[in-house]
Amino acid sequence: MSTLRTTFEMGVREYARTPILLSLLAFLPVYLILVFHWVMPESRVTVDIPIQGAMSAEMTAVATVLTTPMAAAFVGGAAGLFLMQSASAVDGRLAIAGADAVEIVAARGGVLVLAALVGSVVSVGVLSAVMSVERLRWYLLAILLVALLYGGLGALVGLVLNRLAGVYVLLFGPFFDLFLAQSPLTDETHALAPFLPGHFPMKLAFDAALTARVVPRNLWFSLAYLAVLALVVGLGFRRGLRVD
Repeated sequence: MSTLRTTFEMGVREYARTPILLSLLAFLPVYLILVFHWVMPESRVTVDIPIQGAMSAEMTAVATVLTTPMAAAFVGGAAGLFLMQSASAVDGRLAIAGADAVEIVAARGGVLVLAALVGSVVSVGVLSAVMSVERLRWYLLAILLVALLYGGLGALVGLVLNRLAGVYVLLFGPFFDLFLAQSPLTDETHALAPFLPGHFPMKLAFDAALTARVVPRNLWFSLAYLAVLALVVGLGFRRGLRVD
C-alpha cells in the first residue's frame, strides 16, 4: 500500500475520531443556517448583486445565502487547523522512516478536500431545506471554494499558532470576511473586501443564489487564490516535516 493511500486513510480515521470536528459537521450548519433563517424578519431589502446591481430580495433568503458559506468555512477551517496540528508528529515520523514527503502532503490535502466537500454538501443541503437557489450547482461550487479556502487558511494558521489562538482566528475571520465585508446589504464595499479570501466566491454565490446568471471570472479568480494558498500551505507543511 502506498504512502499516499495509507496517510490518507489515517487522516480520514483521525477526522472520524475527533469529536469536535464531527460535532461541527453535524450540528453547526443546521444551527447556524436555520437560526438565522428563522429569526430574520419576513421583509424585503435592497441588495447589491455583482451581475445585476441593486435588486430586491427577501431578508430571510439573503441571511440564508450569507450564513451557508460561513458554516462551510467554519467546518473547513476547523478541519485544516485540527488535522494539521494533530498530524504533524505522525507525519514527521513517517518522513524520518523514509516516506515520500510529497505523498504525505498530498494525502493531508486530500483529507482536507474531503472534509471541505462534505461540509459544503451538508451546508447546502440545510439551505435547500428552507429555500431554493437559482443555480444550485454553481452555488454549491461557490460554497466548496469558500470551504477549501478556509480549510487552507486553517492549515496555515495551524502551522504558526497554537490551537486556542487558531480557533479564535477561525471564528472571527470568516465572520468578518463573509458576513460583514462581503455582505451585499452594505452601501459601500469594505476597503479590505477585495483582498479577502471570500471576495470572489461570495460574488459567485450571490449570483448563483439570486440570479439566473453567473460570471465565470469569479470562479477563475477564486481558483487562482486557492492555488496560491495551497502552494504556500504545502510548502509550509513540507518544511515542517524537516526532510530534504
